[in-house]
Amino acid sequence: MKQKTLKQRYSELKKETFAPYVFQLAIVKEYKRDRQSHYNIKYVDIDNKLEKRLCSILKNCISNSNSFEEYKIDGNENEVGEIKGMDYQETDYYKIHKILMGVQPQNALVSSIDELIQAKAYLIITRDKDRIIASGYKIIPENWKLKKTKGLIPLLFKNNRFEDIEDTPVFSISNLIDFMYYQDALFVLSKKNFERGLNFREGMKAKADVFYDSIEELNLIKNIEILKEFVGDNQKYLRKLAVVENLGLYKEPEFIRKVDECSRINHWNVELIDGKFVLDGSNIETLLSLLQNKRLKSEITEEFFDVDSARKVENAT
Repeated sequence: MKQKTLKQRYSELKKETFAPYVFQLAIVKEYKRDRQSHYNIKYVDIDNKLEKRLCSILKNCISNSNSFEEYKIDGNENEVGEIKGMDYQETDYYKIHKILMGVQPQNALVSSIDELIQAKAYLIITRDKDRIIASGYKIIPENWKLKKTKGLIPLLFKNNRFEDIEDTPVFSISNLIDFMYYQDALFVLSKKNFERGLNFREGMKAKADVFYDSIEELNLIKNIEILKEFVGDNQKYLRKLAVVENLGLYKEPEFIRKVDECSRINHWNVELIDGKFVLDGSNIETLLSLLQNKRLKSEITEEFFDVDSARKVENAT
């Protein structure tokens, strides 16, 4: 059976009522082993009132969205009401969901406050019996656990009287989520938190290493060490290299020939010398823009622009 497009799955998500599904809350803990992220999931026992609130959070986040586009690593942060979609297999959420599928809620309950405090994120999970329908992911907010304020004693007004709750752990959740899993796709509401929550920096580093290895194999840059030193651990430039690697245009001889030709015509200082680009520190950003195919010319003003994100314009029919 042909896989539904992301847009089709988004349309079905918009129609989802989540009735009569069960809603649950779980926490995600991350730990590192051999520089790789691994995850542990525990469920939190909740009452009926909170379950209804969790349902409202997911439904409101979906209903408040009014536009959709596919996620791009070089795309902008979400506009208000915008959702970005991508297949979940491309992210660390694939690991999280695989663990989630194997966890029995009644056998994996949080048993201490420390487990809550050490969590990286929480999940709002909706399921039909043993089948997970959807899950909403949220990085632990700053006010997850109520902090004590010097000189102030927290009080709870209940049954017409104050109760001292200074020694009672109080937690809070957000009305928003960062992204949602549904039908093997992720629907992103906050690109920034989505990338932070799923360790995109590590993925970008891996892409950069693949790019460096390919460049050395192709013998395309004479002094690759200058580029490595320039990029370093800077997320801005790691992102650019990830885009370059995803596009793969640098592997096409005709594309490289055109880069060289355009550079010579327009004096961009990134010409091939003996078949290699020579970097000198002043031309690295130019080369990265060209390899991303992001140096664009205005047909109106005849000016060139380096753009952070671009959307292809389809010809009118």
